Order: sequence, then C-alpha cells, then structure tokens
Amino acid sequence: MKKSKKNFKYTTLAWILAVMLLVVTIPVNIIADKLDVKFDMTPNRMYSLSRTTTDYINSMNKKVELYVLMTMETIESDDNNLALVNMLQQLSELDNIEFKDIDPNENPEIVKELNPNGYLKLSSGDIVVKCGENIKRIPGTSMYTYEGNEYNSNGDLIVENAYFQGENLVTGAIKSVAEGISPTIYFLTGHGEKTLDESYTQFRTNLRNYGYNASELNLASENAVPDDAAVIIVPAPKSDISKSELEKLDKYMDKGGNVSLLMSPNKEEVKYTNIEALMAEYGIGMDYNRIYETDSSKHAPEDEYEVIVNLVQPSEDDENAIDLTSALADYENFVPYMPASRSFYDMTGGKSENLVIYPLMETNETAVGEPYGNPAADPEKLSGILDLAAYSMDKNRNSSKLVVMGNAEFIDDENVQEEYSLVSVYMYLSTISWMYNSDVNMGIPVREKTYDYMTLSNKSDANTIMIIIIAAPLIVAAAGVGVWLKRRYS
Repeated sequence: MKKSKKNFKYTTLAWILAVMLLVVTIPVNIIADKLDVKFDMTPNRMYSLSRTTTDYINSMNKKVELYVLMTMETIESDDNNLALVNMLQQLSELDNIEFKDIDPNENPEIVKELNPNGYLKLSSGDIVVKCGENIKRIPGTSMYTYEGNEYNSNGDLIVENAYFQGENLVTGAIKSVAEGISPTIYFLTGHGEKTLDESYTQFRTNLRNYGYNASELNLASENAVPDDAAVIIVPAPKSDISKSELEKLDKYMDKGGNVSLLMSPNKEEVKYTNIEALMAEYGIGMDYNRIYETDSSKHAPEDEYEVIVNLVQPSEDDENAIDLTSALADYENFVPYMPASRSFYDMTGGKSENLVIYPLMETNETAVGEPYGNPAADPEKLSGILDLAAYSMDKNRNSSKLVVMGNAEFIDDENVQEEYSLVSVYMYLSTISWMYNSDVNMGIPVREKTYDYMTLSNKSDANTIMIIIIAAPLIVAAAGVGVWLKRRYS
C-alpha cells in the first residue's frame, strides 16, 4: 500500500509537470509566432545584428536607402540565406533605414536610376546603399564565403564551413555613404609618369564624381602603400619601378590590393623588368610594340595609330569571367578609339586555376603591332586581333586585381572629354569600380556556420545508423512506458 502511494505520488507529479509544460510552452509559442518574436540561441549570434551596427545606424542624423536587387520571398526560399534574411529584416526595422527589395527584371527603371552610367555593374542579388549623391554597391556573392576540400559529381563544392560576412560589408557601406567617405586612387610618380595637376585634372573630376579622391604617390619615399589606397594607377612610366617598389606593391596586393598599369608605348630602349614581373604574377605578358591600322576605315583620319577598338564581352559559357563591358551598350552610337597603344597576352593560355584573366579591349583583324622600344624584344611584327586591355584577378591573394591598358593618353586632359574617348573612359571607370568593391571595415566579425556530414560506405552502415537514430529512442520510450505501467498496476 505504501509503495502504491509512492508510485501514485510520482505519477501525479509527472502529469502535473507535463501539463504545466504544455500550458506554458504552447501559449508562448503561439504568442511568439503571432508577434513574430525570435530568439537567437546561436553561440556567435549568427542571426542578430551587432551592437556596432545598431548603435551606429541609430546615431545617424540622416536616412540611408538600402536596396536589395532580389525579392525577400526569393531570398527566403533558400534555407542557406537565413543569416542574410535576418540581417535584412532587422535593418529594415531601424528608423534611419529605408529598405526596398525589388526584382530588377520587373523594375528596370529603378536599376537605371541607381546606375545611370552602368559603372556599378549591378546584377541580381546585389545590395545598393544610397545617401544623397553617395552610392555604393555590395555584390550579392560577397555575403558568404565557403570552405571545402571536395566536390560532388556536378562539380559543386561540398561546403564544410560557411562564413557570413555580410553585416560588416553592409554596415561599412552605410557608414561610407552617410559620411561621404571616399577611397583614394593613387597615381604613382617617380618614373617619368604624367602628373595629376598637369595631365589628369579632368579625369580627377570624373573620379570625384564617382566617389573617389585622387592623389599622387611616390612609393620610393614611402615604407608601404598607404592603408587608404583603393587602386594604384601607374600612368605611362618612362622607366621601370625599383625592386623595392615591387616588393611594396606585392605586399599591398597580398592584402587584396589593386593595381592598374597604363603602359603607353615607349620609344626609349627601356626594359620594364619589375613591372613585367608584377604582370607575370597575374598571368599577363606585355609586348614591346605600337599598334597601327592598315585599314583606313578603322583609324582616325591621317593617324593610323589612333585605332578603332572593340570591347570584349565574356562568353556565356565562361562562368568565371567578369562582365565589365556589356553595360556600355548605351554608348553604341559612339565609336571607341584608342591612341597609340601596345598589346598584351595571356601567359597562362587560359589554364590557371587561381587566376581569372580576360581581355577587355581588342583591335580589328587588320591591325598590326610593330616593334617599338626595348631592343631585346622580338622584332617580328604581330598582326590580327590584338588585346589592348585586360584584367586579372588572383583568388589566392584575397581577390587582388590587376588591370592593364596599352595607353594612358586616352584619359588625359587632351582626350578625356572627346567623343572618341568616351566609351574607353567609361570602361576604364568601370574597372576601377570593379577593383575597389569593398567598403569601410567596421570590425564586425564574420559568423561561422559549420556543416557536419556523415559518410556511409554501404547499406549495412546506413541500417545501423537508422537503428541508433530512430529505433533506439523508441525502444527507450517503450521501456519507460512499460516501467510506468508495471508500477501503475503493481
């Protein structure tokens, strides 16, 4: 009788606890669902805005427009976007953020308003932040980075670790447009280059209109490339850079830096050993020549060296290539010319795994490259379609980028505003926007999500796992019920 009372006591207590759990849990979940209340239980607060973001945005005395070029419904349809979805939802609730998600295909007029000249290279999934005249694009593909060592049968990476870095990028962009922070484009000096004040005053204005400062840099007198350098432009050097300068540029590139070499033909017998070494790191070779046109309809009147060029659009089959030219289709009524230029070539033959190399500008088939300058160069003429501009990105060096062009005069004060230079100038501005696609670093750490995988070699292993995962808990539960029934009726 005493044992029965004890069993009854524990049974009653168990039922009371179960009922209390249901009474508390069910209403709490219903209320949380109705009020859309969410709790971030992840150790690294994967799904919550940081205090850095909320404190900064709440302290702003102006509003920032935040556009997502994809509907939230589409973003939410992919479970892998949970961190991105939560960030966007929480940003949209802040008073100083005007949030808009749009389908770029259904709202082309909004995309055109955000990107009237096409230099931002907008695509579906990108995020655009805007405050007044200041605007910044964040590529949608930069929200996450992934790690893995194996690929599936479709050639897709099997993700082992994923890192969400979107909050740092978006908050940095918000700070940039709200405070008018402009990255600096440095023009290298010390090698006979043209100077900003004498030759590039109009182009400096263009850069300012696109949100960049412009300044000169004598790297020989500096310990390193300045931290605020967005791009280093080397405009028509008459002599080679030093080995010390090459080392400084290499360190800068290792951190994801960007360099643009405008290598006008040089009649002097100069060998650009260190500049060529930098190019070679990015798989690009340089010819010591000067291009002219044999077809009079494809060059300027009375100047066979000012040639008509074609902008190269990536093939649809080339998934790695970056499209920096198709957005310039609006200028199809303007024929693009380039003054006397040299040519370049892909040293890797398109077989480099870490480099993405692609031409930007090419001649017509009737063009010829005559030897010019360095006496040690091959004296043989080149003919046919020749590359006058190209880019390369090294995925193993924090996606650092190199852009080469065979001429620097097309952006100088004499040529920059002429109709024949218009397309080439806008294309070059698009390469600068592409090279510098990051923003102010707010110090918000990336959030890591680890993917755990279980590899089963055969059916027997699979059955064993199924028993452990499914059958074992059922057996334990049945045993518990049996013990309770035994006590209940003992």
